[in-house]
Amino acid sequence: MAKKKSFAIIGANYFGLSVAQTLDEKKQYIKMFDINEEKLNLYLSDFDSVEGIVLDTTHKSALEKNGISQFDCVIVSLRSNMEASIITVLNLIDLGVENIIVNAKDNHHKRILVALGIDEDKVIIPDVLTGKLMATKSLFDIEGDLQSTDGEYSFTNIIVKDEQIIDKTINEAGLSTNKDFNIIQIKRNGKIVIPDEYTALKEDDTLVVFAKNNIINNLIEKIKGDWEDN
Repeated sequence: MAKKKSFAIIGANYFGLSVAQTLDEKKQYIKMFDINEEKLNLYLSDFDSVEGIVLDTTHKSALEKNGISQFDCVIVSLRSNMEASIITVLNLIDLGVENIIVNAKDNHHKRILVALGIDEDKVIIPDVLTGKLMATKSLFDIEGDLQSTDGEYSFTNIIVKDEQIIDKTINEAGLSTNKDFNIIQIKRNGKIVIPDEYTALKEDDTLVVFAKNNIINNLIEKIKGDWEDN
């Protein structure tokens, strides 16, 4: 299980709630901030352990009183209101928050955030990311779900189902690391296994694979086999 950290999510919207759900599943400590009390109460009713705080985050003193600088990570999800997003980020920087991730509206919004000092890889434009993933899946006719892509390579999860590789080592299964792909980790019974070529594959292991886009379908076929057709 991941080390428990504290997260502040600013903005009770689809992106912020998706992040909260994932972190909540990992048993992390989460507080969500939003200016709209009704929306906050409605959305957080589905969570058992996410605390909601009604707050206007464009007010630096309000953020300071709520100990915003004590969180391990602050995620700003205010893409529909660029002004509020930028002011909130400026407040976080002034208050010494070091780990800031921002959901940006577009490239113009991103340029401003980067100019303010936010690392480029911590500014997320979901529409752009979704577009890249969909384009890559369509271009290479990839059957599995992609997690991210940089153009030539992508991350994907593949579940071990083919009887021909179950209980064989990665080397025996012909899945050793090469220039085209690498098995980064294995998710097994709620635990993470960092594999080497002698690691045995078990049925229902989830392999996190970094691979060239044009071979992902071949890997899916090799690892999953034709179990869905049986």
